[in-house]
Amino acid sequence: MKTSALTLAAALALTSGCAAFKANDLPTLDSSSYAVQNQQPVKVFSTWQAREGGNLHKTYFNAALRGAGCCEIVETAEQADLVVTGVSVDESNPGANLFAALSGFTFGVIPAWATLHVHLRVTATESEQQHKYDLADKATMVIWLPMLLAMPFTGNPLDVEQEVHHNTYRNLVARMKNDGLLSN
Repeated sequence: MKTSALTLAAALALTSGCAAFKANDLPTLDSSSYAVQNQQPVKVFSTWQAREGGNLHKTYFNAALRGAGCCEIVETAEQADLVVTGVSVDESNPGANLFAALSGFTFGVIPAWATLHVHLRVTATESEQQHKYDLADKATMVIWLPMLLAMPFTGNPLDVEQEVHHNTYRNLVARMKNDGLLSN
């Protein structure tokens, strides 16, 4: 009897419903839509500010630049043709973790949700010209037993979170490309 109860509890824990939904406030870009072909790479230096994970934002930005194939990332602003200063605006709700835990303890009977906000405010300086960018997108993760039905169609919540981050930075690079900042 004890074994079957533990097996049932483990099965419920593994199958509790969790699904993620992208808001798609920004267009979904693939690498070909923001790729740049240069004779010589543009030298880019960037700094990022965030309440948490400032280096993570720099990593996302650098990955988007590498995906565009246009740039060389340099260590100092003096070496750079383009200086990018970015701020990641934290719009998270710390109370969402409490409700997610409550939903987990009830095996998804009590619903909970959390919205990931990716909001970037960026200034790109080339010579004397400054270009300002403000980009935002989001994804909502829902924990609720009926989400078992939606889960196969929405993707893994962790993958959706990463995709929203990466796509926001790809959109930033695409806008910089359209403004002529990434081509020689």
